[in-house]
Amino acid sequence: MRATLFEPIDLSAQQFLGLFRHRLTWRYMSLVLVILIAADPSGLAGQLPFGLFFVTWLLAFALYLSLQSVLILALAALRQIWARPAVYWPVISLCSFAPTLMVVETALSLLVGDALHPLLFERMVYVAITIIVFETIYMRFVLPRLGTAEAEAEADITVEAAPAPAPATEDGAERLLHIGGQPIGLEEVRMIEAREHHVHVHLKDRALTQRARLSDIVAQTRPEDGVQPHRSWWVARAAVRGLGRDAGKPVLELTDDSLVPVARGRLSEVRDWIDTYLG
Repeated sequence: MRATLFEPIDLSAQQFLGLFRHRLTWRYMSLVLVILIAADPSGLAGQLPFGLFFVTWLLAFALYLSLQSVLILALAALRQIWARPAVYWPVISLCSFAPTLMVVETALSLLVGDALHPLLFERMVYVAITIIVFETIYMRFVLPRLGTAEAEAEADITVEAAPAPAPATEDGAERLLHIGGQPIGLEEVRMIEAREHHVHVHLKDRALTQRARLSDIVAQTRPEDGVQPHRSWWVARAAVRGLGRDAGKPVLELTDDSLVPVARGRLSEVRDWIDTYLG
């Protein structure tokens, strides 16, 4: 699919459903619901008793998410036999919003009469745009911070079935990076390079390529774990030797003598990181 600003979205049906298992998703949705009730883009606040007004928004919100989930799962099934073209996410949103509005209008008409029909119709475009804006914020700023339920499930299986303990941090907690649904021990990772929709992961004794976003992986790390010198690279602290130059351009020099580019806009940040964590 394509998001509101046409950036690609690559989620399996299982990963999409997994988004609803994250606390951050529900925190964001709760905040959005509170804002919608307070701002009232529907204009219903002055037309309904507060209790009915609140319940209407709550049920409409739940119905909208349910319809959207059904459409996403149907699209995932269709993709098994028809992989193109890409679907624009707001189209899914509007196809979920239209029947939600119809159900809300019908239910309120049965309860309070037909007086709300013109009001809801006049506000329809405004409410739809408001919802798409909130979804855009979610995809741009919340989604990159989330792992997937699939990755978490696989990580849990790995922890339970492992015959030997995995690398641990100072506080004894196991550290794994979920890369494209595969759990990888953090201490095994030397550096990660993003290549289009894939990441190339350099481990201590091997390399692997997974379909994933670098931002999702970096979001699972801490500053002391490593540094992102470039939007397409992340390097583990143990792999960094220091800062240098290659053909006049700043680079990170690694312990295996390889070089990683440093974006000029991140040079100061990389220097501070080296001073803090490498001395």
